[in-house]
Amino acid sequence: MILTVLLLALLLIFPQGALADPSILINKETNQLALFENGYLLDVFQVATGREPQFTPEGNWRVVLKLVYPSWRHPDGGPLIPGGMPENPLGPRWLGINALGTSGSDYGVHGNNAPDSIGSYVSLGCVRMKNEDIIWLYGRIPVGTEVDIIKEDRDLSELKKYDRVTLNGLEVEFPPHLGLVQAGEIAYLPLSQVTSPLGYRQYWDDSAGALLVSNIEREVLLKPDSKAVTVNARTYEAGEAPFQLDHMTFVPVYYLSEYFGFELSSGEESRTLALKAPFDPSGGRVVRYNVALQLDGKPLILPESLAVLSEDQNLLIPVRSFFTAAGAQVDWNNDTRSVEIIMNDTQVSIPVNGSPYIVNGIAANIPADIFIDNGASYLSLGFMHSIFGFSSDFSEQSRTLKISTAIKGQADSPLLPPPQLSI
Repeated sequence: MILTVLLLALLLIFPQGALADPSILINKETNQLALFENGYLLDVFQVATGREPQFTPEGNWRVVLKLVYPSWRHPDGGPLIPGGMPENPLGPRWLGINALGTSGSDYGVHGNNAPDSIGSYVSLGCVRMKNEDIIWLYGRIPVGTEVDIIKEDRDLSELKKYDRVTLNGLEVEFPPHLGLVQAGEIAYLPLSQVTSPLGYRQYWDDSAGALLVSNIEREVLLKPDSKAVTVNARTYEAGEAPFQLDHMTFVPVYYLSEYFGFELSSGEESRTLALKAPFDPSGGRVVRYNVALQLDGKPLILPESLAVLSEDQNLLIPVRSFFTAAGAQVDWNNDTRSVEIIMNDTQVSIPVNGSPYIVNGIAANIPADIFIDNGASYLSLGFMHSIFGFSSDFSEQSRTLKISTAIKGQADSPLLPPPQLSI
């Protein structure tokens, strides 16, 4: 559709995503437009192209003009129709291309006022998109973007390995046009969309430029553009690196099975990726937090299944492993359903049902600060400070927690709520 686009609309420059160097591929044969960024296929859109094959020129062109709510006048003449009017066929955005040596006002990718035409051969040369699609695309496309127009018998959507993703039988909802991303044979997913529903907690460390993803069983550390993946303090070398796009971290699909323990399946004929993984009943309230632990100046190696945990801003320490190493007596009282700890002159009984704890025969007026996971009990570091008079020093940078059991002085009151340690 050869148009005279009047340059009365405002040319806007929008911030781009973390990926740069976008490009557009349009296939007239299938009326599809594919958007790539740095070689990653983000999405494929249905479009409308020229009524006759020669109307939409094939070749390698570039975006040379961007307009918001462009005005329009019919090429045969007539009144000027301002942008945003129902009679204006260009819709809300215009990406003008320099096809056949034009300046960007004759050929372009734009919205429409006839949504039923999308998918058809109806225009006089331009490429029509749904209005919501061109608005999204416009924000990602700078002037200078390459636009290839071809006419080939191939479905661009098949460049993606999967069409949809399910998690434990339910379809995963992704942000518009930013779900599955494809790079050659490797499919990528935004990690938060498939881990947050399972109770994983995510923390972005600006200083380290790294993403920490944790549940109660595993802690995974990722750095965009780095192939190193650390799982429960063990570092592995992946084949491909994650990347960031629109403040989301995308990972290759195989990361979910190799580093997060998901089950992945898809039938030979199916384009659905089925993910299966357990849900964390704590909903991310308590997660694994791998630290190097020192007790009275000596390293304390905990079993992998009994790592230090994090609850909000407090660290949780496995009771039996720690107190046994500290020389305390730890027992289970089946009659009172309590964990019993005797250390120095302090005897503590901690019911696991949340009832008040007892220190040297005196009941506290607050519930016991204890957490149970798979039969193992954990105490908060703050509780240990208050009740036993321990001191500690924690370095977040080196992930080292040093605990001293030497009593520096009597706590103000063993029955006060325990202080918390910021992590």
